[in-house]
Parts: sequence; structure tokens; C-alpha cells
Amino acid sequence: MVGLPRRLPSWALAAVVAALAALWAPLGNLVLAAAAALAVHAALRPARRAQALAVVAMLAWACVLALGWHFARDHFALRYVWLYSSADLPLHLKIANVWGGDEGTTLLLAACLASLAARAARAGLDDGRRSVAAALVAWHGVLALWLSPFVATPADWLAQLPSQGMNAHLMKPWMLFHAPLVVAAYGWTLMLAGPALDALRGRLTAWPPLARMRARRAWVVLTAGIGFGMLWAFEDAMYGQVWHWDPVQTAVFCLWCLLGAHLHGVTAWGRGRRRWRLMPAAAALAAAAVPLVMAVTRNPALASSHRYVGADSWVAHVVLGSILLVLTIGCAIAGRGRGPVGASAKGRPTASLGLWLAQLWFLVAAVAAAGQLLFAFAATALEVPRPEAYKPFLAMLGNMVTGRELVALRAAFEQWDVDGYALARTLLVPLAGFGLAGGWYFFRRLSATAGRLSLVFALLAVVASVVAKGPMTRLYAGEGILSQHVVALLPLLDVSLIASAYLALGGVAWAVAVVRRQGRRGLVPAVPLMAIHAGVALALCGGLLATALNSYTEHEIVFDGAPSEWKRERGGHAFRLADIRVEPERDGAFGAATGVRALTVIEARGPSGEVLDGQTLYRDSRSPPERYDGPLRQVCEMLDYRYARHVSTPGYLLDPLIDQSWARAVQFWVSPSGVVESMAGRSGGAAVFVVVKVFPLISLLWWGLLLTLLGGVWLAFAGRGEASAVGRDRSGVAG
Repeated sequence: MVGLPRRLPSWALAAVVAALAALWAPLGNLVLAAAAALAVHAALRPARRAQALAVVAMLAWACVLALGWHFARDHFALRYVWLYSSADLPLHLKIANVWGGDEGTTLLLAACLASLAARAARAGLDDGRRSVAAALVAWHGVLALWLSPFVATPADWLAQLPSQGMNAHLMKPWMLFHAPLVVAAYGWTLMLAGPALDALRGRLTAWPPLARMRARRAWVVLTAGIGFGMLWAFEDAMYGQVWHWDPVQTAVFCLWCLLGAHLHGVTAWGRGRRRWRLMPAAAALAAAAVPLVMAVTRNPALASSHRYVGADSWVAHVVLGSILLVLTIGCAIAGRGRGPVGASAKGRPTASLGLWLAQLWFLVAAVAAAGQLLFAFAATALEVPRPEAYKPFLAMLGNMVTGRELVALRAAFEQWDVDGYALARTLLVPLAGFGLAGGWYFFRRLSATAGRLSLVFALLAVVASVVAKGPMTRLYAGEGILSQHVVALLPLLDVSLIASAYLALGGVAWAVAVVRRQGRRGLVPAVPLMAIHAGVALALCGGLLATALNSYTEHEIVFDGAPSEWKRERGGHAFRLADIRVEPERDGAFGAATGVRALTVIEARGPSGEVLDGQTLYRDSRSPPERYDGPLRQVCEMLDYRYARHVSTPGYLLDPLIDQSWARAVQFWVSPSGVVESMAGRSGGAAVFVVVKVFPLISLLWWGLLLTLLGGVWLAFAGRGEASAVGRDRSGVAG
């Protein structure tokens, strides 16, 4: 007789529990309650902590799987499924809605945290009387239980609609990647809290390799999430560009900088060295920043295109972030009396200086971004009026609307957000400092002479760009959306370009020297580091050039159903409207039952005659009288993301045709007014407004991000990854 196994594998147990929760939805909340209670026990009791956390992880992932099954099977009897999904959605978007709302996102984060905490406990790295990692699992488990992802849909909701449908802005392939990558990065970052607090108290003499690996993974996965978010934003009318310092973007940038500051101090860290508290402090602050970023995402005080509509869990995230900040300060004070442990600063003092300068500039950038966020929140709380300079197009739009619409419009423009221009002006200084310090660091590792000479040449190039005007100042023509605000920043932008190029050249020169000296053995340490730093520099150059040197043109085309006359924009592109196809929409988005979907077919030719034919998308769930806002308001919507955000609804979407090339990216935005006019069936044709935006050299941004991710993935995931790090932790070898 074949004997039964002593115990089922965790994945098998998770599958069993998920199947039960899928068959009977109320079981989901009971499973969540059991997981949260067990996590609290693991946080307070070291005995069998690893086993308890493994069970918590199994239960949490079972809930995630069960929730995905309910979405896939259109179980609208669950409130969460009813709120975000529809039977008309394709399967991949139904599954993506698992993290489409606050309930699913919190549950997914709790599951990630439980797996990571269980892994550390099994490695013997979490055997103290109290466990910070398990406490974080318990916190998010209780929060997920409070949000109740498995609660039933009210009967009156089901009587009104079979389901509410998906937010039209989320119906993109990027939804599959952006949110889960960011959540995974949050999980890895939060797991740094335990070792960081121990280090600040003086309990660690060497940084755990597992923590270093997790910090690398957090940074590279967060970078990937930001990259997918940029691609997403570039094709949405609420953004129209890759970055505009939305409050959530600003908060995530703070987290990214704190992780960067931490990673630049890991290699040479040891208690007793000079400035030894800076590295664990950055890790602890990064962990504390995670719930604060989540709070910004859910808090309605500031105007944001990222906010979870209707989410009210932001208070819980603020409380957790505050607790972690207090613990960071308390541990730092408790560890003040800890003296050196024989790890004095020896070896390469100049190399240590270079890494310390990199940490410093990252921290300065994080503080600057956090300061702008705090200022916006404070101004909102104190009801400080926004300056008129922050309200583009409001005066013109105010002449076109009356009554309640005018009140709503003024309220929308009165709502505070981050002052992107002030923040950019502040960040350009640390950006230039980081590039110069990084380039010097790499050249200095070749030789002292190379470091000094290269820095002198870089500084001379900076002076020359200020005195004789740099490339960006010379190329600027004032034809873009940012023309009135960017002029004063052009000299600083040129300095940042030079510093970024210096960093990239230094990284490449150092990598070549290492490979020449060590052969194949030098590839592993040199190539990924070179790729990361050169990629970041390339991405910064591309982003700065595309944002500052962008241009746009407006065109009015009379369309009567036949292909229109050809129009030519100043960059050399020619285009015409070939067709507008209007039909009722049944795509599963919000308001699809009464919505309209229109594809505008565009025939376009590049400056060299290349064919760029394609189509733009417009969908709207509003009734026909509400869809047409007039030509000038439609142009404002395509030019200003603030107004686009104001008029947008969950069932409204406007996507451009985008031509990507090495030299530039061109967006063709077609006003929905033409669609409305064609629907009215008026004879003689209808006026269609087209806005063409050009972003030069934005391909450098995409290639730089790709190069950065390739290097980061190599360092964070190559080889045996966490298994290798766990083995080194067990043997007591520090990284």
C-alpha cells in the first residue's frame, strides 16, 4: 500500500482553500480572519513562527486565487466583482481587476508580505521576541478583512444593473503589469523595516544578504512599474505626457529615491564606520514611505489622476507610516551610544566619499519631493487659495460656462496638487550633483588622475553651457505646452544633461576597464552596474529633452464622410481624416450600456514619406447632449491634463494615434466634437479639431529604462537569488 504524504505542499493546500472559497464566497472573509489572527500570533510569539507565517501565506494566496476565480466567472453577487467588472470584458481584464480596487490591492500586498516574512523566518532571520515582518503581515491582513473583498452585493444594486463595469482608463494591457509590479515592490520594501530598525539600534554588525537582495528587487521592480506607468500615461488624455508630478507620482518618486539612497550604502556598510546610520535610516524611511504613498493614492484632498475612487483606507496607511517613522526615530536614538565594532573606514576613502555623495543627493531629492507634497496638503488643510498661475485656461473656460458647471470648474482648478515647476527647479540641482558625483566616482576607480581630469572637463562643460548656452537652450523654440514655464529652467536643464552624460561615460569607461583587466570574470560585476547607471542617465536625458522641447499644432478639418484634405504640421508630418466609425459600445466599461465608441481613421505620412496610418479611440458613457462641449473646450482638454481630468468620467476615454521613431514621438489627438457632429447627421460636413504633439528624442527615455531594467534584473534576479542570499545569511557571511 502506498503511504500518504505526511503533509500536503503549501501550494496544494492553497488550491484546496481557494477552491472552497470559490464555491462558497463567504468563506473568503473567514479565511482572511484566520490568516490575520495567525499573523498576529506570529508577530508576538517566536515559537513556530515560520510555520505560522507559511500557513498565513497559503491562506492569503488562496484568497487571491479565489477572488480571481470570482472575477473570471462573473460572480457579480460579490460586491467587489460587481463594482469593477463586466461580463463583456475579455478574460485578461477581468483577472486584472483583482487589483483594480482597494480591497484586492490590499489583499495582494498582504499575500506578498506573508510569503516574504515566512521565507525570512524559515532562514532563521526573524527569531526575536517580536517580529516586525509578521506585524506588517497582520496589519495588512486585518485591513484587507476590514475592506471585505468577499462581501455580498446589495440586492438593490443588482436590481439596477448586472454590474457597474470597468473604469475605461484602466482597460489597457498595462493594467496587467503596472499595479502588480508596484505592489510587489511595496512588499519587498516593507520587509526592509525589520533589519533596518535592528541596524539603527546597533544590533547588526553586517547587513543581511537577503535584505540586500530584497532591496535590489524592490528598486528594479518599482522602476519597471514606473516605466509601464509612463507608457500608459503617454496614451491617455488625462496625462498626454509621461510625467507631470501628479501627487501619486511624486510620492512614488520619494520612495524610489529612498531605495536608491539605501542601495548606494549597502556594499561598504558596517556599524562603526563613518556615517553608518545613513544606510539603514534610508531603508527604514523607505519602508515607512510605502504606507504613506498608499495613503496619498487613496486620499482625495489633492487633485490626482491616480486616486482610488471611493477608497477610505488612507487613515490606516497614515497610521502605519507614522508608527514606522516613530520606530525609526526611536531606534536611531537608542543606538546612539553604540560604538565601533572594528569596522573602521579603511580601504578607498574616495570611493566611500563617492557613494556617500550619491546617498546624499538621493536623500535631498526625496526630501524636496516630500516637501512639495506636504506643502500641497498643508495648503489644502489651511484653505489657502491657489495662485492664478496654477490655473491655465480657466479664464477662457469661465467665459463659456455658467451656473453649477462654472462652480464645479472653479472648484476643480482650486484644488491643490504638486507644483511641478517648483519641484523640477529644486530637483535639477541634486540631479546635476548626482551625475557629477557618479561620473567622478567611476573615473576615480580607474585612477586618481582620471577622476580629477574628468571632473575638471565636466565642470568646464557646465560653465560653457551656462555662458555660451547649452544645446537645450539653443534648440528651444517656445512651441510647446510648457513654453512659458520652462524658459527659466533651461540653463539648469543643460547642466543636468551634461552631468547625466558624464555619469554615463564614467560608467561605461569603468566597465570597459574592468572587463579588459579581468576578462569574463569582470562581466558579472561591471556590465549590470554600467547598464543601470548609463540607462538612468539616458532615460533622464530623453525625458528632459522630450518634455522641454515638445511642440504642438492645432488643426481644424471639415469632415463630411469622405477623406478630408491633407494637412501638414510644422515638423513635416502630413495627415488627413479618412473615416469616423461610430457605433454603440459593449466593451464592459463603465456605462457601456448607453455609451458610444468611435474610431477615427487617420492617414498620416512622415517627413520622409513613410506611411503612418492608424486610428484614434473615443468612447463616452454620457448621453448625446452632454458629449459635445464646443470646439475650444475640446482643444483645452487635449492640451491641458488638468482640464481633461476635470471633464473625465469612469466611462470616458480619449486615446491618440502615436508614431514612435528614434528622433521623435508624434501624437495625433482628434476632438470628440467631430464624432458628435457626425452622429447628428448634419449636411455639409462637421468641423473636427486635431492637435498634433511632438516629443523629440523620447526614444532615449524608453531605451534608457530598458537598459536600466536589464542591468537591475541581472543584479536582483540572476543566479539563485533569494535562495543564495538565505544560504549566506545562515552561514553568517555578510554581503
